[in-house]
Amino acid sequence: MSATLAYEPQGDSSPLTVAVTSGKGGVGKSQLVASLAVILSQDGHRPLVVDADIGCGDLDILFDVRPQVDLRSVLSGAVPPEEAVTRANLGDAEIGFIPAPAANRDGSELTRGEQMGVLQAVDQVGWRYRSVLVDTGAGVSRNPMFFAAAADRVLVVTTPEPTSMQDAYAAIKVLHQAHGVGRFELVVNQARNLRDGKGVYARLASVVDRFLPVELGLIGVLPKDERVERAVMSRQPAAYAYPVSPYAHAVRGIARRLMTDGQDRPGGQLRWFTTRPVGDAVDGQEPTGEQR
Repeated sequence: MSATLAYEPQGDSSPLTVAVTSGKGGVGKSQLVASLAVILSQDGHRPLVVDADIGCGDLDILFDVRPQVDLRSVLSGAVPPEEAVTRANLGDAEIGFIPAPAANRDGSELTRGEQMGVLQAVDQVGWRYRSVLVDTGAGVSRNPMFFAAAADRVLVVTTPEPTSMQDAYAAIKVLHQAHGVGRFELVVNQARNLRDGKGVYARLASVVDRFLPVELGLIGVLPKDERVERAVMSRQPAAYAYPVSPYAHAVRGIARRLMTDGQDRPGGQLRWFTTRPVGDAVDGQEPTGEQR
């Protein structure tokens, strides 16, 4: 297994969809999504961020916005998908943001119909963007695995902790066995240095190579950086609060590779953007969601 993957263009004009997932919580997944969104926006790749961490979404905190509508309202039919889009303005970065559905009395798990409803809602508004980042939530339950499997690129975040690596393997295994995903890209967070991160990748890749018929590439190593915690406390993406930090530099490298390596599908049975809307639904204009 090589540390990089070769991608071929999809040949269509749908947005690049990137799912950021993890086997366990607390590995820095949401901070990575928020920071990627800032950098992609600054580079002209107009991102839409979808918080699919049902009941536990926290990207609204990092973007410092207070949405009045979330995907639960869309799924119930109370509002159209366009009204669920909030605009987060961070300096020169403009980010479309769809908040996670709140948990209800049935808990955080969505039915299959509701999961498909989320895909359809994002399909309706997402064509106006060049990239769509999906924070899937953590773990191997139905929701995060479903939303990860539908993406063009599946980023699995881990840390050097053995428990985190074990849970990352579990996520890869479930996505392959349950959804047919055959290609993954690892992000090692909180690494002491680049060598440490590559060592984590090598150890996990050796296990994956032994037991699963999938490809695992290394797309980036994020350093342990105390400024990330400071950014969280100040309700900001680290790449915005500390744009010249080692963490921001590493995220910028991931963003560059996402947008230049191509967009080949990882082999899953699901897909975001299966139907192109007609008429003025694809007009190249910015979304009309109100900044809150």
